Amino acid sequence: MAPSRTDPDSGYGWQLPAVAPQVSLAGGVLRFDAPACTTEVVEPGFKLVLVLGGQLRYQLRERQAVRVQGPAFHLSLNREPFTVRHEFDPAAALEYVAVRMPAASLAQDFGIDADWLARRASGQRGMVLDQRADRVLQGLGRQMLACPLQGAPRRVYLAGKALELAATVMAGLEQRSGPAGASPLRAHDVRRLRAAQDILRQRLDDPPPLPELARLAGTNVNKLTTGFRQLFGCSVYEFVRAQRLDLAYRLIAAGHGSVAQAAQACGYTDSHFTKVFRQRFGVAPSALR
Repeated sequence: MAPSRTDPDSGYGWQLPAVAPQVSLAGGVLRFDAPACTTEVVEPGFKLVLVLGGQLRYQLRERQAVRVQGPAFHLSLNREPFTVRHEFDPAAALEYVAVRMPAASLAQDFGIDADWLARRASGQRGMVLDQRADRVLQGLGRQMLACPLQGAPRRVYLAGKALELAATVMAGLEQRSGPAGASPLRAHDVRRLRAAQDILRQRLDDPPPLPELARLAGTNVNKLTTGFRQLFGCSVYEFVRAQRLDLAYRLIAAGHGSVAQAAQACGYTDSHFTKVFRQRFGVAPSALR
């Protein structure tokens, strides 16, 4: 499906309803000549909006408006419908990709329980989440917007990328929570451990030593190491190693540079990288090219 002009404002965009079992997506670049507002009823299920450039504001019920400025993503995961008000800024074009999956499709087509996933991520039955988008998510979104294919191949390509984008975000949600079940950790300790986890994600190529990581997260080394394993089910080292390899897998599979460049970006030497990559995924990194 070729990009189409969007009215009344300049820009381009596309919509692909039901590109996969009950998965719909849209994307493009929107420009507004003046401030604009829309009201949307969000149906139960999974909604992901990846903002690559520009910004928008949204407001839920009587709550304070929230600004989402790219590169970032907005996620809602809910069992009940709710109303949201969107405000668009004419100062900068909004570059975005949106993916939606109804709650019934999550369970029937993918075996995902929305409540379970929400509890794993936030401890609540429903959730709304706004986070910065890492370079993997940005890369997937830009691949979708730059897709050169037309017709049926385009639909297949975008469907696959939409599912990959959703899966990448869902995997990140699960990693935020660690093992299922009640945790005896205090709320402020959980916040600090998740802050440490975010720092590690941002510095995978050169993670800080444990004392520095503890200081940046506002805790001490003992609480960091014991709490990290308790909350996330792995040590700090194991988390960094897994995140590096997962990132490398996505970079190589998406065609972002050579195997050597992916290894370097993730903090590995080329020879050691090939060995640990094969141990984790069962294939050599060159097999993904």
